[in-house]
Amino acid sequence: MHRISVYQSNSSVISNETSPQLERSPTRPGSRSGCETFKMSEGLLHGRIVVTTRPDAGDLERRLEHYGATVVHLPLTDIIDVPVDTSVAGPIDWLVVTSANGARRSAPWASLASHRSAVGPSSAAILSEASGEIVDLVPENASGKDLVSVFPTAPAGGGHVLIVRGEQASDEVRTGIERLGWRVTDVVAYRTQQLRVDQHVAENAVKAELVLLAASSAASAWASMCRTYQLTSPPVITIGVPTAQTAEREALRVADIAESSTIDGLVSATLNYFN
Repeated sequence: MHRISVYQSNSSVISNETSPQLERSPTRPGSRSGCETFKMSEGLLHGRIVVTTRPDAGDLERRLEHYGATVVHLPLTDIIDVPVDTSVAGPIDWLVVTSANGARRSAPWASLASHRSAVGPSSAAILSEASGEIVDLVPENASGKDLVSVFPTAPAGGGHVLIVRGEQASDEVRTGIERLGWRVTDVVAYRTQQLRVDQHVAENAVKAELVLLAASSAASAWASMCRTYQLTSPPVITIGVPTAQTAEREALRVADIAESSTIDGLVSATLNYFN
């Protein structure tokens, strides 16, 4: 195993905001996802040092280690549950989750909805497990804008959509679905807090060759850490366009965007970057 796990105290936190979701440009200078092929064998990442930033280490870290990478797991954010009223006025035609964390908190309503929709494949898998039902609608690209673009128009008699989201999420999905004629119940089920990173930990982390960012909140937190200690960040790979746009706004150098907003997408982009 080649993993360095760094856990920060939850007692010192800084509120974090996410950026609005933006379109992905057709081509990006230096972007290589989907443009190169590589042999899927062990050792492709031997000697490479990669930082991961999700709250919990898991399949992503194991996959990178399988290819020989030394993984520095540095949690940058924590997810805090927000008390919610689980009662609902009237039937739910659609349950919509805008993140994996929202999907994890959808159980009180999952079995009550006639239909289910998720912003991407990861959140769809979690929502399906929570409800025991198939997720009816997942956009091809994992973004709020794309979800709204494929969402159905409300029937003539109207209808009810319940959205489960995080506190810092934009209103893009809610307002877009309302414009389609639906009555929306907006449930804020969690919030993201930024963890304080000790200086010596930060200085060691930026010695890595690549940073993987799986959320806009992580991009903001990583950039904030670098500014705080006046450190230069290595290149970053992001899980999707919204996270990439946040990273660019924070003056991080985006080496690539994962072709799909999944762990597979991040791993493939990492392999492409180094090979």
